[in-house]
Amino acid sequence: MRTRSALTALAAASVLLLSACGGGDEEPSAEPTPSAEETTAEPTEEPAGEQQELEVDETITDDVMGHTITVMKLIRDFDAPDNRNIPERGGEWVLVEVDTQAGDKFSGGIQGGFRLVDADGNLAGPATTILDNAMAEAGLTPWEGVSAGEQGTGWIAFQVNNRSDAYQLEYKRGAASVIGSDEQIDEQIWTVDLPTA
Repeated sequence: MRTRSALTALAAASVLLLSACGGGDEEPSAEPTPSAEETTAEPTEEPAGEQQELEVDETITDDVMGHTITVMKLIRDFDAPDNRNIPERGGEWVLVEVDTQAGDKFSGGIQGGFRLVDADGNLAGPATTILDNAMAEAGLTPWEGVSAGEQGTGWIAFQVNNRSDAYQLEYKRGAASVIGSDEQIDEQIWTVDLPTA
């Protein structure tokens, strides 16, 4: 008898515990609880665009320095497998191929000065070193600066965080003083409209 009373008391205590955990008077729901997979918000990123290569064939001539820069081609939405975070967030990788011939009037050559400008005037600086491996795998030679009197062709990569319908390539020649004289070279900026299709 004593064992039966203990079992009865234990069963009653279990029922009380289950009632306390049940959450009061709520009726059990027949609806299944959504899983974590079903309640996860959809990503808001825009899908990356298709890689597109376009001809440009525009030339910048710097008569003061004797430089010529031919903008040859443009690649929009360059596919960089190890750097997909930029297009996944609504940006893109833009590549511009240039053929640079540095004048020999002064030392220095062409060592940079290229920027990409979007339709809203936002600037993107070169990011070529980030994409060195991806460019090499695609058979594209990264552009390197050229010394006075030298010529070089290659691709300059730009990281665009918010893609734009249109871009311009900007080349800026900085102001300089000519060694051994009072001559000053003023800053000058050239822009080339890049094709959209």
